[in-house]
Amino acid sequence: MTADLKTFIRRAMARGERIDVGQFRLLNLNAVREQAGENWPSVKKKALVAGTQFLAKRLDEDDAVIPCEEGFLVLFASAPDNPADMLAALSEALMRFFLGSPDTADLSVETEAGRVDASDITQLAATRVATAPETDADARRSRTQPPVEPEVPLPRSRPVTECEEDSVIAQYRPLWDAQKQLLAANACLAKVVIGGRALEGRRAIATRMSRVSQMDLDSCAIDAATAMLLALARKQKRMTLRVAIHASCWANDTHRATLLDTINGLPAPLRKSLLVRIDGLSDQPAKQAAALAELGKHGVGLMAEIPFGERELGAFAQSGVSLFSCASPPPMNANSEGLMDHDARALNQMVKAAAALKAATYLHDVRDLHVLKAAMASGVRFFSGQTVVADRAAPAPGQALSMVDLYRMHKAA
Repeated sequence: MTADLKTFIRRAMARGERIDVGQFRLLNLNAVREQAGENWPSVKKKALVAGTQFLAKRLDEDDAVIPCEEGFLVLFASAPDNPADMLAALSEALMRFFLGSPDTADLSVETEAGRVDASDITQLAATRVATAPETDADARRSRTQPPVEPEVPLPRSRPVTECEEDSVIAQYRPLWDAQKQLLAANACLAKVVIGGRALEGRRAIATRMSRVSQMDLDSCAIDAATAMLLALARKQKRMTLRVAIHASCWANDTHRATLLDTINGLPAPLRKSLLVRIDGLSDQPAKQAAALAELGKHGVGLMAEIPFGERELGAFAQSGVSLFSCASPPPMNANSEGLMDHDARALNQMVKAAAALKAATYLHDVRDLHVLKAAMASGVRFFSGQTVVADRAAPAPGQALSMVDLYRMHKAA
């Protein structure tokens, strides 16, 4: 447990030394506020309280944590060996912690290290504002450099609470890389707002819960993904986004041309960051492979959807597919967990067949950690679903996320 603020100030004043401080500024607060709506005061309070406790457990007992208007201020009783590295590690752990709750999953954390005189701590603490102390060099730069334009936020989907019934919106589903233990990409999914909830568009159509068309879904997802890639490029950032085109839209000349025009609107280097799948042809490999080969001429990455455990992948040998995906099988009954032995063996055969084509494998709709663990043991590399990270209004940034972190997040949920 860390020191209370008064105790820290008294000790610091007695020593009369300069104090190392770390600023943790929470980013995307406006987006979280919009999503929370009327619950924003409660969500913010819970985030600050939980974040303070999270940081306190990772600091020495003589350090102090101050919750601030837009984050946290950490006061170190003893100077860390490498403040920047320590703050980076704490920031990464804090972001993983926030990812575990749908209310705070969109939050990112920015850190900055600084030093202040012991005599300034009282004033700093009294303001309770997470503003990093300005050094003499900072002051000189601020007088000589022109003001920096405010950063333009990334596009994000409308809050569900603001959408009309049957509205189509884009949301993002993070993909976890089990090999590198990090969030590696995001699937951009078109969802339909039904009864105040955002449901996956394909399923809403299949179950006749919505009258939207497959083209409505594909246009929404591809428009959102291309806009996001352009916005990221303006910030000099890159990210892989997965989108899908339904077979019925690909077969329609007008729809296909419209979707390809949007994709081709991206500069060629950015198209490589778009990983495209054809939906509705998982049981027709030759036809799907032909469509993907044609799509690959436009410079995008290619992903094939196949039945669970499929190992006859020869039809895709010349198509340029780099990733084979399949859905996790539903549980056999309410008490079943993990994969049956024959399912695990089938999955391993699928992984070997994909590897023969120099492609990776991806299991989506993962619903419990037992399935995730068994699929990892079978060689699957990428995963998504409610057991990984919840869908969100903006793509999850690439960051480290270990299996231990997933267990902790799952337990906290």
